[in-house]
Amino acid sequence: MRKLTFILFLFLISSIALFGQQFNDFFYDKACRVDFHLCGNARQTDVYLDKVLQEPFWGGRRHQLTKDLNLGDFRFRILDSTSMKLVYIDGFSTLYHEWQSTPEALKSSKSFEQSIQFPFPKKSVTLVIEKRLNLDNWQELFRYNLTPVDKLIQRKLPQSFPIKNITKTEISEKAIDIAVIAEGYTSKDIKKFYRDAQRLSENLLTHEPFTKYKSLINIYAIAASSVDSGISKPQDGNWKNTAVGSNFFTFYEKRYLTTQNIFKVRDLAALVPYDAIYILANTKTYGGGGIFNFYALTAADNILSNQVTIHEFGHSFAGLADEYFRENADVLDGMYNLKVEPWEPNISTLVQFDKKWKSQLPEGLQIPTPINDENKTKIGVFEGGGYLTKGVFRPYYDCRMHTNKSPEFCLVCKLAVERMILFLTEPTEPKN
Repeated sequence: MRKLTFILFLFLISSIALFGQQFNDFFYDKACRVDFHLCGNARQTDVYLDKVLQEPFWGGRRHQLTKDLNLGDFRFRILDSTSMKLVYIDGFSTLYHEWQSTPEALKSSKSFEQSIQFPFPKKSVTLVIEKRLNLDNWQELFRYNLTPVDKLIQRKLPQSFPIKNITKTEISEKAIDIAVIAEGYTSKDIKKFYRDAQRLSENLLTHEPFTKYKSLINIYAIAASSVDSGISKPQDGNWKNTAVGSNFFTFYEKRYLTTQNIFKVRDLAALVPYDAIYILANTKTYGGGGIFNFYALTAADNILSNQVTIHEFGHSFAGLADEYFRENADVLDGMYNLKVEPWEPNISTLVQFDKKWKSQLPEGLQIPTPINDENKTKIGVFEGGGYLTKGVFRPYYDCRMHTNKSPEFCLVCKLAVERMILFLTEPTEPKN
């Protein structure tokens, strides 16, 4: 018995060692960034390489490198070029994909900047970029052999700007690292930016499940300076020279605030280790935007900024969908195919509802769930979401992903956020 126990002990130790060495076996403690362009229209998508960079910090996960949470409209895989073994995988979404659902994409083609990041490889690897076809299937768009000693990989340090640690509780490899980037703040506005970033951070940490895991969250404020103060408003003919060139009126939607200058955003984020990017816009005008594993962007000084901050981070950090809809058409109302189950964890077309929150429903619940005082306070299947009044369903009557009036995420959204936190910080499989 004692011998068996000793053997099991050795097996456990060797397994832990092997698991812990996996990152160091394949990667350096630096980041590899690949910049490319997504080009096309409503009917086609092409990928064109721009450049490859080595960046000084890797803030992402060091465990579960080949675990796929099946989130995002796109994904990329890193394969060992010799064995073709998967060594890293991640999903992401894009502004380009949203644009593909607009009327403009039916009659014209465009190019959008896109960037991905993974640990810098020690050996030659193959990068594969794929586009989602449905919940379980992918189409390969691009394949590229990357050699880490390639002389054309850019290894320059990013442009320096002042950085303040808003919260710093854990070493990067055990934490969720959030890079907060100043947008529309001049060099004279740095103190205001730090105050705004502090307020954003304090607000984030008062919402579950971020409160539960606040000891694992590092937040860095990057004081990038802009020539002009404020944010561009094309609808008013008002353009400004700002750090990442963000603007309202994205896709001609007045409140949609985004930037298409992704390479600039990544250059600034590279000043710190990061899992997530939050761009803080120096404006009182209501608006924002958030895209999964891409960035979140919020107006700093609007009366609803605290609410919007959480909503947009739900998009960018955990891949949560918008649960709201309008009686009149939304600019993005063509994003969801009702014959396909969406990948976002908090909406469903009921096509593959077994893979969503169906197991959490009370026995005998009516689907769709009628809206009444009793049902408003519990999980259900409420019609309306993903910008559509019909055919898309959400798990709660109200949630922060549905309205600014809701004080918190619903249970389904909280679980999705928590799963992402554990996925990025724990060396064990995340719980479903």
